[in-house]
Amino acid sequence: MTMVAPWEVKAAAKRAKLAASIPKEYMIPEHDLPPADRLDVSQAPKELLSKDVIELTELTATEIVNAIAKGKYSAVEVTTAFIKRAVLAHQLLNVFTEFFPEIALKRAAELDEYYKSTGKTIGPIHGLPISLKDQFRVKGVETCMGYVSWITNEPEKENSTIVDLLLNAGAVFFVKTNIPTSLMAAESRNCVFGQTVNAYNRTLAPGGSSGGEGAIVSMRGATIGIGTDIGGSIRIPSSFSGVYGLRPSHERFPYLKVANSLEFSEAIVSVDGPLAVSLPDLTLFSKALLAQEPWKHDPRVLALPFKDYEIPPRPLVFAIESNDGLVTPHPPVLRAIKIVTKALKDAGHEVFEFKPYKPDEGWNVVLRAFTVDGGENIQGDLDKSGEPGIPDIQMFIKGYKALTMSELFTFNKDKLEYKTAFLEYMNGVRSPSGKKIDAWIRPTTVSASVPAGQLKIRYLGYTALLNLLDYTSVVIPVTKADPAIDVATPAPGNGLFMEIEKKLWEDYVPEDFTNGPVGIQVIGGRLEEERMLAVAGVVDAALKA
Repeated sequence: MTMVAPWEVKAAAKRAKLAASIPKEYMIPEHDLPPADRLDVSQAPKELLSKDVIELTELTATEIVNAIAKGKYSAVEVTTAFIKRAVLAHQLLNVFTEFFPEIALKRAAELDEYYKSTGKTIGPIHGLPISLKDQFRVKGVETCMGYVSWITNEPEKENSTIVDLLLNAGAVFFVKTNIPTSLMAAESRNCVFGQTVNAYNRTLAPGGSSGGEGAIVSMRGATIGIGTDIGGSIRIPSSFSGVYGLRPSHERFPYLKVANSLEFSEAIVSVDGPLAVSLPDLTLFSKALLAQEPWKHDPRVLALPFKDYEIPPRPLVFAIESNDGLVTPHPPVLRAIKIVTKALKDAGHEVFEFKPYKPDEGWNVVLRAFTVDGGENIQGDLDKSGEPGIPDIQMFIKGYKALTMSELFTFNKDKLEYKTAFLEYMNGVRSPSGKKIDAWIRPTTVSASVPAGQLKIRYLGYTALLNLLDYTSVVIPVTKADPAIDVATPAPGNGLFMEIEKKLWEDYVPEDFTNGPVGIQVIGGRLEEERMLAVAGVVDAALKA
């Protein structure tokens, strides 16, 4: 008889508790669901949900809050519709970690009563259901962040600050979504809740660590979800799931009382931000949050109200990077860059090929930043339960030793020197016509969405460098992998990281990446959220023209 480890019993009990929290009336009968061999389920909601639910959940967040403000929909109607669509997303993709419809519907009813009695909305996102990555704390709801040792069956006693502020703005929270153990992986699987998969091909991953958010937003189980990003964890799920995402600079949005691994490490700092079904929804979220003056609630947030940015009446200038010189992206990603380049040129903008400053030095600093404690924090939480963790995080807990105080000082010096040199380099970048750039465009990852659970995400340099620099980045969906177009070729062999590049290109079997979404990053400097949202709008419009 096979013995079941205590951690497995605890994890199974948590899964059973989650399953019991989903009322049967919200579930589609199993016999009506798409068969397991149907890989693309992105359109399944339109086949299985009622016309009214589909009509409402196909709206953008911006359209929803406007409709609620005009009295077309009630908050309860909107919340109920998204609860139903989110449950279907979970049935098909395994996205939930916590589900609390009773709390959400009670909140929605209170908002409706406020609107009925005053004729006004409580705030700019009155009645809008928003999903949350598991690490955000919600009063009365548990948080385990994919660790078995964090399963205590004790609900949170207070909210994360960003949750409180968005509630003040009118939000309705109803679900928390899956992540990788420790958050330190571009996947979304753990020993508690298992693997989350991709709506466009269920053999693929939705990215990570905010992969549950990418998956639920891609299925319109929410129009806006909130993720976090320490090395690409908003941007990679946005790219892999075919949605929009914003990685703001540190000190712009509140992060107080958010659960985390490597908590309070300043070596490289995590930020929170939105994933959404449309670019205007990223702006809606940012305006609604900053209108709550988060700097009065989180001492790390700068007092910078949202200020609309007006695009200048001239062609814009874009520095386009197709290859960082370290690891060459796969064919679908290179094709996405060509699509963007052509679209911008056709729209009359100036575009030129660009190479960043010494990305190999930046990547080495990033690796040191991720491992300053020698993996002690993550390993400690694994050891408390005896769970093995997932293979994806082993690089952060094996083979590194914690830095001494003297070594940490040296690291901080090296980090500042690199960021300073990069800034000086960027200040000197000019187009062939001698103009300063309006934005830098680069891939989000080296590949389209990768096969789930197979350790195919070998290099995060295209996102993590921007965490080191703390630059604002907006992700825009561009295309999907197509094996008929994106044919396999031998590894280019011209990247400085030749071994990584070789393995990545050996991984590339075009059929295995079929229909995997690909997004690109539109990048500006620190604290340029308004400007980059506006410039990203120019790129998005060019792509849709």
